[in-house]
Amino acid sequence: MKKLAAAPFDYAGALLLVAAATALAALLRSILKVPDPEGLYFVAVTLSAVRFGRGPSILAAALAVTAYNFLFVPPLFSFQVGDSGYLLTFAMMFVIGLLVGELARRMKEQRLRAQAEQLRESLLSAVSHDLRTPLASITGAASSLRDDRGLSEQTRAELLETICEEADRLERLVGNLLEMTRLESGTVVLKREWVPLDEMVGSAFTRLEGKLGNHPVRIELERGLPLLFVDPLLFEQVFVNLLENAAKYTPASAEIEVCANAQSGHITIDVLDRGPGLGSGNEQRVFEKFYRGSHVGVRGIGLGLAICRWIVEAHGGKIEARNRSAGGAAIHLTLPLTSSPPELTP
Repeated sequence: MKKLAAAPFDYAGALLLVAAATALAALLRSILKVPDPEGLYFVAVTLSAVRFGRGPSILAAALAVTAYNFLFVPPLFSFQVGDSGYLLTFAMMFVIGLLVGELARRMKEQRLRAQAEQLRESLLSAVSHDLRTPLASITGAASSLRDDRGLSEQTRAELLETICEEADRLERLVGNLLEMTRLESGTVVLKREWVPLDEMVGSAFTRLEGKLGNHPVRIELERGLPLLFVDPLLFEQVFVNLLENAAKYTPASAEIEVCANAQSGHITIDVLDRGPGLGSGNEQRVFEKFYRGSHVGVRGIGLGLAICRWIVEAHGGKIEARNRSAGGAAIHLTLPLTSSPPELTP
C-alpha cells in the first residue's frame, strides 16, 4: 500500500482556498455588510481536508484562524482576541480540519485497496486462464510423445511444433507481465538515443518474423523523417506489440500498414489493420491493463497496448485508437520533436 503523503501542490492548494475565502469574505462584508464570515473559512478548511488530506487541512485551519482573527475579529488588524467566544470558533476549525482530513485519508486508503483488489483479481483471472492454457498444451503434447511410442513421424512433428508454439506464447505472456510490473514500479529510466524510425520498425519486423503469418505488410514512411530522441529498445517494443496485436485480430490475408509523417513539431505514426475493428465506445479502453475485447478465440491477457501507452506517454507522446471508416482498427501515435539531433562530423 502506498503512503498517502501530501505533495507540495496540495499545501499550495490549501493556501489558495484560504486566500479565496478571505477575499470573498472581505467582499461580502464590504458590499453586503455580512457581520461574521467565519462560515467561509469552515468551507475552506473542509474542502482542503476532502481534497488534499490531513496535512494541508491543518495548514488551512491555521491560516484560516490567523486570517480570520487578524482581519475580522475585533480589535481588527491585531492578533488579540477581545471575545473569548472566538476561541471556540478557532478550536472548531482545527477539529474540523483533523476529523475531515482523517476521514478523507481513510476513504483514499479504502479506494486504493479496492483498486488493488480489482487488479489482483484481474491478474489472477488472466494467469489462471491464459497462462494455464499453454502449459496444458505443452504438458499434453509432451505426455503423448513420452507415452505413445507408435506415433507417426508426422504426428510427432506436429506435437513438437505445438510444444514450441505454446512455449513461445507462454514466454510472451510472462514477458508482458514482467514488463508491465517493471514499468509501473517507477524504476525504469529512459535511455534516449537519436535513432531513425525505419530502423526501429525494421527491428520489430525482424523479431516478428514468422509470427505475422501471411499478412501482407505495407510500410509508408515519409522520406526525410527526422531522427527520434527515444529509448530504442522500449520503442521497438511498441512496434512489436502493435504489429503483433494487428496480426492477432486481422484475417490471415488482410493487409497491415505502418505509416509515418512529420508535421509541425511532431511525428505521427499509424498502424492500420483490416480486422473486425474496436467495439463502439471501447476505443480508449483497449489501453487499460487486462482489458480484452469480445473477439472469440483470440488469446492474450490484455497487456500489450497498456505497455505501449506507458512507453509512448513516458516519451511525452500520445497514443489513440479508432475504427477505420472502411473497416478495421487504427492505432495513432504522436511524438513531439522537442530538439534537434546533433550534427554528424564527416
